[in-house]
Amino acid sequence: STGMYNFVPINDNLAKHSLVSDNLVLSDDGELTYEDSGTVLSNKGIDVSRYQGNIDWNKVKADGVNYAFIRVGLRGYKTGEINIDEKFEANIKGAHAAGVKVGVYFFSQAINVEEAIEEAEFVIEQLEPYADMVDYPVVIDVEKISSGDGRMNNLTREERTQIVQAFCERIEDEGYTPMIYGNLEMFGLLLDMESLEKYEKWYANYDPTLLYFPYDFKVWQYSDTGTVDGIKGDVDLNISFKEW
Repeated sequence: STGMYNFVPINDNLAKHSLVSDNLVLSDDGELTYEDSGTVLSNKGIDVSRYQGNIDWNKVKADGVNYAFIRVGLRGYKTGEINIDEKFEANIKGAHAAGVKVGVYFFSQAINVEEAIEEAEFVIEQLEPYADMVDYPVVIDVEKISSGDGRMNNLTREERTQIVQAFCERIEDEGYTPMIYGNLEMFGLLLDMESLEKYEKWYANYDPTLLYFPYDFKVWQYSDTGTVDGIKGDVDLNISFKEW
């Protein structure tokens, strides 16, 4: 980050969320819930990749986790090579067996529509044996690499939008629910959100007291330093405002 602020006018053509900041409840151990009159309306989730190592999914389930977004793979931000996440198979089988609902995500570094479709085809192929296990969305994770040399970093807003659109269309054609993961910069500046309005959004912001994002989103990644039974070390924590 350059430390610069960008002031972006709110686009009234985009659907807004109806969440109320006062309904956000942060527990002493850093767990966020969305409550109204004492009733919890949000669902507890995590997202995982090989970095979480071997996961005891029964413990994860017993700790109240309803769903997990599992990384299926990634494209190298320098090499451009597509690789499967080496824990994908163990995670999708383990989560499903434990009764944790499953979504998946792919870390994109596509630089054109052809590569976006290649990424989507890869995801579809990997999911084929597990198609009946996937209840939650199939996500394209578009991020700027902070070190500055990511393949996607220099794309125009239009190029990046077309890439995301192509991925989502292909995923939707296969019968899955596509979703876009991004932060405030991605959704505010780096994508044309009007073109992507019909797709579900997964928003990353690690201030769990602040509903800074005005537009509709269904999943909020509010911590990257969470702790969950059955997982050694840090894990990303999410709440969702709907179930799939």
